[in-house]
Amino acid sequence: MINKNLLPEKDRELIELAERFEAARSEQRSIYMDSEDLADLAEWYSRRNRFKHAADVIECGLKLHPDNTSLLVEKVYLYLDQFKLAEAKKTARLITEERPDVTILRARLLAEDGRLDEAELMLDTLEDKYCKENIIDVAYMYLETGQRQRALDWLKHWKWDTDNQEYCAIMADNLLDQQEYREALTYYNKLVDQNPYHPPYWIGVARCHLGLGEYAKAIDACDYALLADEDLGDAYLIKGYSFIELRNGEKALEAYEGAIRCHVITQAYVHLLMGQLYVDTKKWSEAFKLLQQAKREEKELKDSISRSTLYSALALCLKHADKEGNKQLIMKYCLKAIDLDYYNVTAQLVAGLIFIEEGEMQTGLSMWKEISELVPEASTWWELSSYSLEASLFDHAIEALKKVEALEPDYPNLYKRLAITCILAGKPEEGYRYNRKDPSPIDQRDLEDINQLVARTQKDKLNAMLNDYLKNTDSQKDQ
Repeated sequence: MINKNLLPEKDRELIELAERFEAARSEQRSIYMDSEDLADLAEWYSRRNRFKHAADVIECGLKLHPDNTSLLVEKVYLYLDQFKLAEAKKTARLITEERPDVTILRARLLAEDGRLDEAELMLDTLEDKYCKENIIDVAYMYLETGQRQRALDWLKHWKWDTDNQEYCAIMADNLLDQQEYREALTYYNKLVDQNPYHPPYWIGVARCHLGLGEYAKAIDACDYALLADEDLGDAYLIKGYSFIELRNGEKALEAYEGAIRCHVITQAYVHLLMGQLYVDTKKWSEAFKLLQQAKREEKELKDSISRSTLYSALALCLKHADKEGNKQLIMKYCLKAIDLDYYNVTAQLVAGLIFIEEGEMQTGLSMWKEISELVPEASTWWELSSYSLEASLFDHAIEALKKVEALEPDYPNLYKRLAITCILAGKPEEGYRYNRKDPSPIDQRDLEDINQLVARTQKDKLNAMLNDYLKNTDSQKDQ
């Protein structure tokens, strides 16, 4: 339900139009609506990811108002929102009227093709080129095509009040797009101060907190958005992801059910995301069941990165089932994941480990080297250290952990793992030095954790070495 009393007048009018339109459709009766109202309604549905509703409005509108420019413009944007560039171009050719929004749309299509100089020449034909409305529309056009600097260059053609709502909105969106979350948040906070019941501004706030890893704050921002509009799918989606990061599966599932109801996510994505939550918490059998469901619904996973994540997660589950016969299937899933997303760190590392275990050391190490160069992040090196430990490549693990230290010295449990790995590599003095740097030095519980990482053949040796180390550490404390 949408709380119309909390919304600005324009939003209330659009909701009332939507109610009239949907009532007429459900009762199978004809309805007359103004072409501009229908175009605005189609845009409103598109912003809420309700593309089928938007298409229905446009189809109905073009029957009432054949060849109407505003409706054809919205039809082009609807195709662009769904990444259907060929259909967008075909529809744009039907537009014969010359007006600013049509010129900007044509420039957008040129920019989508990478023909930026031609897009600028197209924009040169705008009457009153640098009027405020054109500047805002062109800036957003460039943002949507990933041309952030061009968007900022256009904004310079107007002397803005830095508290101006339109200026704050485009600056906030631009900074969010660049993942400058803290700076974007400054502008979004100004916007919610000016208009506290405008859901898109709260969604912007939520996305900033999400990017900053402030998951509880992201959830709070979504709740404010949902106060005004309980059917805001993006709010449920962000809440679900935030609850997953907070390891609250029950609340995450509840939020994702809201996202499904609002048509912004399918059941397959929910099964994948919840399966990934169980993978992260090492509940392998529960994860495998959910991921198998997602695999059966794979056609609903529209993007290759999600499908890649599915196969690498399945490979991990099979790997932890610890059955020798799984290796062939694990490798198949890893290679499928890599084919879908070459930057899938987990798939590359697991496949590399299997090559190493099967005696193809150079192939495995080459895969590890390549992915660490493609995604040179602390988390990549941390994962690489885990698989190096599993392969009993202790020196390799130490080098990976030193890369983590160089990138993120405060990485959780870094020095504890460095200490343990140095001990396993026969470097107890170095291990002792790292252990002293950790706020909670090694204890008996850590032996159980590390036991799960190393090869079975190394476990007796591991226990003996680490127990000796702990005894020596205790005796040094007693002296």
